[in-house]
Amino acid sequence: MAIAYLMPLASTDTLCRYAPMAEAFACGDWADAFHPRFAVGGTVAAGIFALLPFVDGFRACTLSSSLAWALCVIPVFRLASRLFDSRTAWFAVVLFVICPQPLVWALRGLREPFKMLGILLMVDAVVRAPDCRDQKGFSYEAALAIIFLCLFKCDAILAAIGLGLAYAVADRFGLRTWFLSGWGVLVLQPMCYLVWSWTGYWLPAPHYIPLWKQFFGG
Repeated sequence: MAIAYLMPLASTDTLCRYAPMAEAFACGDWADAFHPRFAVGGTVAAGIFALLPFVDGFRACTLSSSLAWALCVIPVFRLASRLFDSRTAWFAVVLFVICPQPLVWALRGLREPFKMLGILLMVDAVVRAPDCRDQKGFSYEAALAIIFLCLFKCDAILAAIGLGLAYAVADRFGLRTWFLSGWGVLVLQPMCYLVWSWTGYWLPAPHYIPLWKQFFGG
C-alpha cells in the first residue's frame, strides 16, 4: 500500500470518475458520490481512505484497490493448498504477487482487484462446498464474495450469478445455498435503490434496463 501511495499510476477512469466520487463521499456529498452506473462499494471503500489526512481522492482509490489486491493472496493460498500442497500454494502466491497486470490495476485505483477478490473467494467456496454439506452454518467466503462481486463492479453481478449456480450444484442445493441466495438479494438492494432513484427501475444496474424492456416492456 505504501507503493500505491508513493507511486500511483495515472488512470483516466480513476482521475475523472472514481477519485471525485471518493472525495465527494469524504465530504458527505452523497449526490455526487454515487451514480447508478458505478457500483457503490468502490466509492465507499475509497471514500473511507479519503477521510484520512494527506490522502486525496486519487490516492484513496489506489490505496483501496491495493488493499483488495493484497487480500487476494489469502484465497490464492487457500485454493492452491486445497488443490495441491503447501509448497505449491506458496509458489502460487509468489506468482500472483509478481504478476504485473493485477498490480497495475491496483496502482491505477481501478475496481478490478475487488472483482478478482470476489471471484477467488467464490471459487474457494465452491471447491470447499462438498466437504461442508454436513456442517451447519454460513459460508463466509461465499458471503464476502457476493459483496465484492455485487457492490464493486456492475458487470460482476453476472459472475456472481454464474458462480452462485456452481456453488448451488456443489452444495446440492442445500440449506446453505438458499441462505446465500437470500443474502445475495439483500446485498443488491442498495444498488437497486440507487438505480430506482435515477431511472425508476428496481434493478441492480442500469445496464439491465434494455433487457427488462425487451422482455417485460415499459
